[in-house]
Amino acid sequence: MTPRHVTWALGLGGLLLIAPGCMSGARNLGAATTPAGTTEVGVSVNAVAFERGRERAYLPSPELTFRKGVGENWDWGGRLTLLGLELGTRHRLVERSPWTLSVAPSAGLWYVPVTNNSTEPVNLRLGAQALLDYRLNRTWTITGGASLMGTFAGPLTVFQGRFNGSHLLALPGGSLGVAFRLRPNLELRAEGGLELPLDLRDGRRQPTGHVGLTLRWRRADAR
Repeated sequence: MTPRHVTWALGLGGLLLIAPGCMSGARNLGAATTPAGTTEVGVSVNAVAFERGRERAYLPSPELTFRKGVGENWDWGGRLTLLGLELGTRHRLVERSPWTLSVAPSAGLWYVPVTNNSTEPVNLRLGAQALLDYRLNRTWTITGGASLMGTFAGPLTVFQGRFNGSHLLALPGGSLGVAFRLRPNLELRAEGGLELPLDLRDGRRQPTGHVGLTLRWRRADAR
């Protein structure tokens, strides 16, 4: 892995962010599961992209993440942002050096504090992401991801039992991440991705881009 490759990957993420959309979908995950008996904690800065009138606007989105190793081939965890909470598991399906393949189902509740022609404040998400790691060496790892999420999007009146203006969306997407192992227990990961929202009633919406940067460290659980 050369600096040129890193620059290319980060540049791709930046281009994806230019796509119009509503909010970040960065997950900042690799395919390698957290070892049993350890916990990973991370701090992320992702980008939230939304429409403001006819223009696009962007805001940083701080995020806290955690993953806890449970068994030999799976872990669980979540991410907490200023806009919502997501919880899920990750299951390693195949590991053949230098490749690792995993699937990560998740569910989340998000509040989108901006409105436009295609954004509703309340978002409930349920779906899964397939993750494929390619380890270049002990330091560098490239991760490709493919996801399919189902989303219920509605106004704040859904909490009062009124669902006028609600929509059901399918969101296929893809992502590309690059991880650099600073130390055995410390990792820096950059990620960029794209989602293609499809309203099941009204058709295709504007694509959504995201970028994210995460610093994650691992520690052994106290006994």
